[in-house]
Amino acid sequence: MKGFLIAEEGPLLGQTISFEETDEQKEWSLGRDPDTSDLTLEDPMVSRQHAIIRATPEGFIFENLSSVNPVTQNGMVIAEPVLLKEGDIIQIGSTFFHFTTKAPEMEEAKPPLAPAEEGVKAEEGAEMPSELHFGPAPETRWLLKVISGPNAGAEFAMQKSSTYLIGKDPNICDIVFQDLSVSRQHARLSIDDEENAFIEDLGSRNGVIVNGELIDEKQLLASQDLVALGTTTFLVIDRLEARETIISPPAALPKIPVAEEEAEKIEEKEKRDWKELIIPKRHLLLGGLLGAILLTSLFAMLSLFKAEPVVVIQIDESEKIQIVMEKFPAVQFSFNQPSGKLFLTGNVLTKIDHQEMLYLLKELRFIQNLEDNVIVDELVWQSMNALISRNPDWIAVSMYGPEAGKFVLRGYVEALEEAEALVDFVNLNFEYLDRLDNHVVIEKNLQTEIENLLIEKGFSAVSFELSNGEIVFSGRVDEKEKRSFSTLLGDFKKIPGIRVMKNYVIVTTGETSRVDLSESYKVTGFSKRDNKDFFVVINGRILGQGDLLDGMQISKINPRMVFLEKEGIKYRINYNLQ
Repeated sequence: MKGFLIAEEGPLLGQTISFEETDEQKEWSLGRDPDTSDLTLEDPMVSRQHAIIRATPEGFIFENLSSVNPVTQNGMVIAEPVLLKEGDIIQIGSTFFHFTTKAPEMEEAKPPLAPAEEGVKAEEGAEMPSELHFGPAPETRWLLKVISGPNAGAEFAMQKSSTYLIGKDPNICDIVFQDLSVSRQHARLSIDDEENAFIEDLGSRNGVIVNGELIDEKQLLASQDLVALGTTTFLVIDRLEARETIISPPAALPKIPVAEEEAEKIEEKEKRDWKELIIPKRHLLLGGLLGAILLTSLFAMLSLFKAEPVVVIQIDESEKIQIVMEKFPAVQFSFNQPSGKLFLTGNVLTKIDHQEMLYLLKELRFIQNLEDNVIVDELVWQSMNALISRNPDWIAVSMYGPEAGKFVLRGYVEALEEAEALVDFVNLNFEYLDRLDNHVVIEKNLQTEIENLLIEKGFSAVSFELSNGEIVFSGRVDEKEKRSFSTLLGDFKKIPGIRVMKNYVIVTTGETSRVDLSESYKVTGFSKRDNKDFFVVINGRILGQGDLLDGMQISKINPRMVFLEKEGIKYRINYNLQ
């Protein structure tokens, strides 16, 4: 089975690609690189390996390999392997091929070679000449004459019903120009049966310019048309039209007598006074205009040296991120502007703060990638509180965060041993010890401190109860010591660990503030010596001031009451025997 791709349009026009299925080869690759392709296409728009043709029982399968300039079948891009059909138009690069399974007919006899090649080709198999013909051209109607470029002066005679390929490749071109700005196959020049000259561009890099205009399709040429290919320019001359040109002789010039000529020369030599010269207004206007242009150009040139430098405002995208992150001072960021990647680290207080931060950052369109390593403190202390609450000795202990990046452990334990066990547990299970403040209060230590202050200030009659930071005072205070006790209560509020303080202490006078022991001790008699010292009989004992009654010292005796004291607590025994 055989297949043929015949180039019908483009830089490879006329080239035929044939592929015949054999036992050894059933696949052919097409491309620009001869090292990697089985069939080479010398077209700059073709990739190194552009397509693959496979022979199958159904026919020839065509597969596109180029993503830059894909192959088309009948105007449709080939995305998947397709079966080639008779008459398909395949575009590869800049060339349109006609697919057929029929062997193409033998090429017609080539037109006569240009004289430049005909004169140099001496024998069969010799290389085609790379130089142009500069000798006399044979008598034909159309003549190509190079007037500028590396081959200036060369002439070509063009025959009727002939086509000439113009370029710099001597192996494939009929007319060769040694010009680097000319493509290998630059243009096609043809003379039809009616001896009309046409030229068309073959997809060259620099194009074909006719009479100063770039052509994009096949164009009819007239005699004396100026054609430019790169830096080479030539004329297309119709000899028949040139012969019909009418040449008119120059008119005879009148002769000036010698005497008059000499007189004119003498007059020209005479010097004229410049004051007598009359300058035309036209010259004055032109001179003024040129002067204005000169002054304007001078001022413009001077202004170039006085111009202020152009300040290029560079947008610092990090500043926009900094504005967003001002609401979250405990979060640090690093932004890579070329890649658009943002790295976050630090702490936020709650989950809502974290969601708000991410929302604001996503509004910045220049951030392409976000790496979030921010710690949500709320989740940390909730997890830690769940672990602490499992121990009943720490039921009054909890963790919270006053601000982002800081943790506080607070609460109450009864004894020092429980506090030490709590510290060991936190050190083992909490990761951010450098940010943790321990405010746990030991109730026994706090209770001892309060008792010492009450005794020190002389309020032994006041008792208290302490539980989870709540302290309740009760007892009696003399009215004279009311202010001192209020000051002491203010000092208690400053002690760490006291949350709530309740005062149920009764303020009494000197007499009512004492503990009444009248029901326990009965006075059965009294006596007075020298109207000064009193003695009483209690439980059969005669007691005076300074004596002890069950450990209580008698501080004073009056006709109605006995006053006693013990360890700062004051007592009284009422009696009235009159």
